[in-house]
Amino acid sequence: MNLDSRERALTLELKEALASSLELPVVLSRMEGALFQLLPAEHAAWCVSNQLRPAGYEWVTTGRLAAFMDRYREIAGGDFVAGSVSHLPNVVFRDSEMVPRAVLVRSLPYLLCRELHAPLERVMSVRLDMRQGWHGGLTLYRERSLEFSERERELLQGLTPFLARTIRNCRMLGGRMTGRRFPESLLRQRDLECIVLTPAFSEVQRTARVTALLEEWFSPSERGPSGLPREWLEQLVWLERMEGAGAFGLDTWAGARGERRLRVTFIRMPEQEGQRPWMLVLEEFSSLLSIPAAWRQQLTRREIEIVGYVLQNWLYESIAARLNIKQHTMNTHVRNIRKKLEVERRAELISKAALLLLAERQ
Repeated sequence: MNLDSRERALTLELKEALASSLELPVVLSRMEGALFQLLPAEHAAWCVSNQLRPAGYEWVTTGRLAAFMDRYREIAGGDFVAGSVSHLPNVVFRDSEMVPRAVLVRSLPYLLCRELHAPLERVMSVRLDMRQGWHGGLTLYRERSLEFSERERELLQGLTPFLARTIRNCRMLGGRMTGRRFPESLLRQRDLECIVLTPAFSEVQRTARVTALLEEWFSPSERGPSGLPREWLEQLVWLERMEGAGAFGLDTWAGARGERRLRVTFIRMPEQEGQRPWMLVLEEFSSLLSIPAAWRQQLTRREIEIVGYVLQNWLYESIAARLNIKQHTMNTHVRNIRKKLEVERRAELISKAALLLLAERQ
């Protein structure tokens, strides 16, 4: 997409704001000016999925949206925005592409906004898929009846990789910093294994278990003179050259050994003392999820067995055969499990289990 000089300047300002902090409220406040100049609107809202909360989302908002989001649970079932963008993640939708205007003005979100004296006439939104069992999103709202243009949709679409990185980085590292200095505060986190590098990729510091992980996953010949894997350094050079461009997900590395998985996320940190260091976050995990403790209190012994196999990616037919039960009995168990755990699909069950297990470890 070709940008004119004004659009280019505002887009650059937005990208700088998106990379300026690891806290979503701070990011939103810093990007607001450029965002609303590039894409005129009165309100904006970040959302991050959180299956542990009653409404399923955490919200960061501007203006008068806070009261609306506080009551989001009341209208979640009639939210035409969420229903539309969930079908095509990472694609920006305008309200005119979601529902007919006649349907919009009768929708629960529209009526609630009217009740709260915060008329929201137009909306443009994108769901950002993190590919890790959760998602985020950004939604813009207009109080005027002027429809978002196709050009405005294209401009927001061009920003989606940067929006996705921001939400991921804030969710991964936000709230972990104490005091004025980082990455020292991040390195003290007990559940975070990471390496801090200078902008030129010289190592500054690493957490305690990183050395053991590198020795377990890489042979001496696979590690360069610095002790870091050569392919990681090659990927960092490429990311530096790209300067943040490219599709979301290209700034991660993944390896597998049997049931073990290692994922490395390359994060360009906010500026400090005139420099923006790199942080490599290492996450080792098993491809097989265990059953959250809370679920063991809700399910029968047979249901626990079935959920255990689902979390190991077994098909329902295979589980029935393994447990020597008939398919209609299996279907009954599945219906009961979905009702008790408040999930509709296999993917939702797996995602919710991962989030609960993460919360148990914290």
